[in-house]
Amino acid sequence: INSIALDDNSLFYLNTYGSIYSISNKNLTIDWFINLNQSLDLNPSNLFFSNPIVVYKEKIIISTDPYLYVLNSVSGSTILKISIISMFKPIISGNKLFIITKDNLLVCLDLAKGNIIYSLDISEEIGNFLKTKSKQIDIKSLSLVNNNLLIFLSNSYLVQMGVSGKVKKINKLPNKLNTSPIFVNDSILYLNKKNRLVIIN
Repeated sequence: INSIALDDNSLFYLNTYGSIYSISNKNLTIDWFINLNQSLDLNPSNLFFSNPIVVYKEKIIISTDPYLYVLNSVSGSTILKISIISMFKPIISGNKLFIITKDNLLVCLDLAKGNIIYSLDISEEIGNFLKTKSKQIDIKSLSLVNNNLLIFLSNSYLVQMGVSGKVKKINKLPNKLNTSPIFVNDSILYLNKKNRLVIIN
């Protein structure tokens, strides 16, 4: 899926072949481009998949299978390349980058130093909070709201975690999510399985 992001100076475009372009906002010229696709298979059906790209200060974060890239947005040079797969669009708070892996691990990386701060098994953290055995979970969405990580589960539960990775609260939603939630003022909005709008505080 093609992905576009924008900062004050440039528009960044990542296409399905793994090429990312930096295009000047002033004159629409290409400042730089690189190809992240490591595959030797040149078949057009061999598409490059990634989560939506994230631009933060002078960094571009691209989460693909099997690598997470952090690029310099001015030059396109690679700052960081880690063999880790994120299930959702990475989230940034200050110098911390949060991702959820295929194994339901919550991983926090330090963007300034390039190292992993922690890696936690979300199902274990939920089990510890509820004082029960950890169970298999299916995560639908990850958001950062009011300096808390909100993890929406497919069984209609909402897990609120601090940026330190500790579970603060678990609530049951009135309906299961059919879309990714959006946040307006003090409300969470989403469509349920019947495509009805659900608004909760």
